[in-house]
Amino acid sequence: MGSTNRAWGIVLVVVLVSVGAWSSVAPTRADSNGFQFSAAGDFGAWVGFRQTLGILNTSGSAFALAIGDLSYGGFTGYADNTTEAGWCAKFHRYFANVIILAGNHDTGAFPPGEGSINNFTKYCPFPTSLRAPVFGVYGKQYYFDYPRTNPLARFIFLSPDLVYVVDDGEHYLYTVNSTRYMWTQAAIDQAHAAGIPWVIVASHKNCIGAGEHACETGTDILNLLLGEKVDLILNAHTHNYERSHQLALTGSCPGIQLHSFNAGCIVHDGADGKYQRGTGSVLVIQGTGGRELDSFDPSDPYAGYFAAHMAKDTSGAGNGVVTYNVYPDRIVAQTSFNGTYSDTFTIGDFSTGLLDQLVVALPIAAPVVVGLIGLGVGGFLTWRLRVIGMRAIGMPTTSLKARLFRL
Repeated sequence: MGSTNRAWGIVLVVVLVSVGAWSSVAPTRADSNGFQFSAAGDFGAWVGFRQTLGILNTSGSAFALAIGDLSYGGFTGYADNTTEAGWCAKFHRYFANVIILAGNHDTGAFPPGEGSINNFTKYCPFPTSLRAPVFGVYGKQYYFDYPRTNPLARFIFLSPDLVYVVDDGEHYLYTVNSTRYMWTQAAIDQAHAAGIPWVIVASHKNCIGAGEHACETGTDILNLLLGEKVDLILNAHTHNYERSHQLALTGSCPGIQLHSFNAGCIVHDGADGKYQRGTGSVLVIQGTGGRELDSFDPSDPYAGYFAAHMAKDTSGAGNGVVTYNVYPDRIVAQTSFNGTYSDTFTIGDFSTGLLDQLVVALPIAAPVVVGLIGLGVGGFLTWRLRVIGMRAIGMPTTSLKARLFRL
């Protein structure tokens, strides 16, 4: 009978340890469910564009975001030269799932003949294979959630300061309380209310940046995004790569101001490439899709907002995309350029408080703790059953208790 009881105790221990081990492994399995996308703007149809397409072709991304200034100069090698049809045909030959947003060279504005976003959306329609409904006007101002079921991210696309000559000169403005400003705010708030883990906002023109362009969009829309603490802000327009510190509105930073730097807007310096999710926004300029790179001006007041950059005078500079891996608990970004320059960063949970340490340690400790509990319970049951058995046959149990307490 002793052997039988001991066996049952061992079985109980194994079961409890297995439950603890499963509970520690399960989050890891769920954590692997994510997707990858790439982004860049300012493509044109030069050699750099073809090299970027080669990078995308081997990227493994589910889709690519073309953040404006699509075809404006160069030669695609396809019919109609640099027109919308030729550019889209070239892109699709290398990479099928391209999602587009207009830039200032895609609106019919001066110089003429560079392309119409209304034609680009015809030849580069939103990829049906993504099975994601689009809300708004594709190519200009819209959003979609991805994946469609249990989405991990909402992608919001805006057109600040673009004048759509192809639409009778409509000027897209995002000043405080304007219709487009309120539309943007509602799209962000709805995503937060729905529990979508990440909000990513893209627009062609940037406000802050230490390159060719000053703040053409006005600060209102940028301050809205910072106030809402959207996770990622993706820009192009400036022909280089710039990664910001983590920015947010704070008591010492009521908002980004024109042509000035305020250190109070920085909530994490980003030097280590690790950003705490939920505390602010990371802004990335990736005007690297094909156009010749521009410089980065360290004397520009906006330069203080950036943690890393690649420009024409940077060693190993090149064209290409930034690739983002999106998971339920983190976003990991990696540059993919045709030079040797490389940059990476992660937005995730890097808290180091006591409670956070316990949360991190719990999955590791769980199987050990549960196993010890199981061992104790199993030992107790084995002892108790043995006592009952000994009493049943009239044997004294005092010596058994003594031996157990000496263990």
